[in-house]
Amino acid sequence: MRICSLLPSATEIVYALGLGDQLVGVSHTCDYPAAARSKPVVSHSVRSVSHLDSRQIDAIIRQARENNNPVHWIDADRLRELRPDLIITQEICEVCAIDRGSVYATVAQALDYQPQIIVTRPVGLEEIYRNILTIGEAAGVAERAKLLVIQLRERAARVAAGLGEVVERPKVFCIDWLEPLRNTGQWTPELVELAGGAEGLAEKWGKSREIAWAEVVEYQPDYLMVMPCAFDLARTEREAREQLFSRPEWAGLPAVQRGQVYLFDGLIPSRHGPRVLDVLEGLTEALHPERFGGLAPPGVFRKANLV
Repeated sequence: MRICSLLPSATEIVYALGLGDQLVGVSHTCDYPAAARSKPVVSHSVRSVSHLDSRQIDAIIRQARENNNPVHWIDADRLRELRPDLIITQEICEVCAIDRGSVYATVAQALDYQPQIIVTRPVGLEEIYRNILTIGEAAGVAERAKLLVIQLRERAARVAAGLGEVVERPKVFCIDWLEPLRNTGQWTPELVELAGGAEGLAEKWGKSREIAWAEVVEYQPDYLMVMPCAFDLARTEREAREQLFSRPEWAGLPAVQRGQVYLFDGLIPSRHGPRVLDVLEGLTEALHPERFGGLAPPGVFRKANLV
């Protein structure tokens, strides 16, 4: 089986299923686990944005959408060279990875055979579990996939059991983008709920949207979880200081006044793979440190230094 993954989430699933040696191609954003970085790269970004801040990146994405231009492209020659049996793509966000239409068009143009194509489109945990099972079955490791899903479910169950009789749900606001300000969508509000919080500015299994600062002030969040999509922890902290901490509304928020602001590695919450449970555990530990101290794997999140 020759597997080509066109999104980081799928790459993480492939490795979690023990199929790293069968992975012949990845996207330009596939960076976990470290071994994925040595794989041939099949997709590329139209423009490098690693040196740009969130406002500049947003402007580029908006312009691309307005002009109906792609944000990413597939190297058809490399795809032809790799000759994958299985290609995994997505249908959630054209900003984060290659869209399914581009995949089908490139495959028809570049290959003289029809590989199996799996399109992932999860909105919640159950869909993420199903994607793992689907990929496992397609790759011939169905039992391995079932075991992995059982292990992930057990981690979620341990959180639920640990919460026990916790009734009060603090108000949480998870930030998906800094400028303009956006909330989180899909599985993240569900994770907040499972962690014992309430995400009143987002819709469970819904889409992310721009949020006005007036909404945040009116909401009066008890906790702020800063997790900008695809920003690592260092970049999250740097941009949070530049884009959030200086806002006139910032200092008056209950979460800020109580020191309940947490920075997450944004490379993890934005991906719908096995590490989504790391995010659940990070949220749970942040909201209930007295019950869940040390629950999350190292590097998932840290408390913000607001000084």
